[in-house]
Amino acid sequence: MMKKGIRLSIIALLIALMAISVLGGCKKTEEGSSDNTDGTGSEPEKAVLTIATNAEFEPFEFMQDNQIVGFDIDLINAIAEKIDMTVELKNMEFDGTVAAVQSGTCKAAISGMTITPKREKAVIFSAPYYSTTQILLVRGDDDVFTGETKEALDEQLKGKTIGVCSGFTGESYVKGDEDMGFAGIADAKATVFDNISLAVTALKNKSIDCIVMDGTVAKQAAASAGNEDIKVIDVTLTTENYAIALNKNDEALKEKIDAAIKELKDSGKIAELYEKWDIE
Repeated sequence: MMKKGIRLSIIALLIALMAISVLGGCKKTEEGSSDNTDGTGSEPEKAVLTIATNAEFEPFEFMQDNQIVGFDIDLINAIAEKIDMTVELKNMEFDGTVAAVQSGTCKAAISGMTITPKREKAVIFSAPYYSTTQILLVRGDDDVFTGETKEALDEQLKGKTIGVCSGFTGESYVKGDEDMGFAGIADAKATVFDNISLAVTALKNKSIDCIVMDGTVAKQAAASAGNEDIKVIDVTLTTENYAIALNKNDEALKEKIDAAIKELKDSGKIAELYEKWDIE
């Protein structure tokens, strides 16, 4: 049998050791939990912002070295940083971007997308981040489209074969769109292409007479094709605003994105991106 005094000493020692262990554990927990919520010492994963885009619209989104790059891509990454999310891009046909957002396949779409009444029936839009115009692309030796006003060019476009991109404002302008206030071009034939590169090739080959396209994209397409082969008729046919499309159930996300866009405008970051991508 153990003596009473020895037994009490051992019990006291065990209690002291347990106290030290508990205090050490508390200190470790406090230190380890200061910058994470899962107790592992690692940063918690950010929520993913899945983005639908069509990487055939330079300089807003296009492929370079097997990566999607461009103004819109830089912008959505800057927005995601502001709202503590990480971007996952999904490249698809432009006509599918709104449907992807509407169905919930993607949280948002950024793709040089114009706010239109038809699209507003399917999605909600962020605050606009860019204003653009529709202009003409013609062959370098063209002497037909000499108009210096929208009215004069509309008259010269009558009966012509006009290249447009599928789902873009140019298609609505040529074919007519009551919701957007476009009467259409009388007797014109709209030849629809999947992207601007195919339209420019057709213009060079004289399969079409001209192209109606967003101004910034048209100017870069002309520069890439060689201004002696393709030139811009820089007369405004219509104006429009680009914005980010979101699901109608995502009002909270829209508010966060709108606030981020305002911060990026106020800080001069969006102006920096315009300069980086040579956008007027």
